[in-house]
Amino acid sequence: MRRRTLLRSAAVAATIGGTGAMAASGNRDGQETTTEAQETTTEGDQTTTGEGETTTAGGEFTLSTDAWENGATIPTRYTCEGENVSPPLSVSNPPEGTEAFALIMDDPDAPNPPFVHWLVWNVPADASEIPANLPSSETLDELDGAVQGANGTGELGYVGPCPPEGDPRHTYLFSLYALDAPLELDPGAEYQQVVDAVMENAIARSRYVGQYARSAATTTAGTQTTTSS
Repeated sequence: MRRRTLLRSAAVAATIGGTGAMAASGNRDGQETTTEAQETTTEGDQTTTGEGETTTAGGEFTLSTDAWENGATIPTRYTCEGENVSPPLSVSNPPEGTEAFALIMDDPDAPNPPFVHWLVWNVPADASEIPANLPSSETLDELDGAVQGANGTGELGYVGPCPPEGDPRHTYLFSLYALDAPLELDPGAEYQQVVDAVMENAIARSRYVGQYARSAATTTAGTQTTTSS
């Protein structure tokens, strides 16, 4: 119970948007920071710090990708200047008791933060990969019926980085939550609904960070406007 309380407190601060999210979750170099005191508690073979990261006997609960290094620039393919497809992600060492995963991707540097790029939940607990180029559908056959929510454009599924032209690089947070029960949300649920449900069921979190900036000379047609993220 102590572990759950610590995790929820840290995860709420790190996930719910605005400038506070940036202060509590990540800087422009991709390094997580926090202004809260570090707390650690141990339960069985799991250890959770005040930032919500969990390790198990098999190692740290980890979200990663081979597409870019943590904190580095997101390749153009996964942005509005490229193919605007979702990146491949890998999951390792989920904690004991994980029944499903939820993924939230957002941009705390957006003009009206956070801009939501991706909401997907009820990813199977045994999934070790989230494949690239997932469709913009209510549910994902590729992930045994995982459900997608509404991104910041109001559409389903993934929408890639597309910060305003000339802006400094934006930070993109991919936050994966291990859940102790699937979420009972309808497809198309919005950010706050998903965050609230995740906070009720999260037992661990792992995060991967990307950066992206657009050139002032770049124009985009048929995707996001330059005032999104």
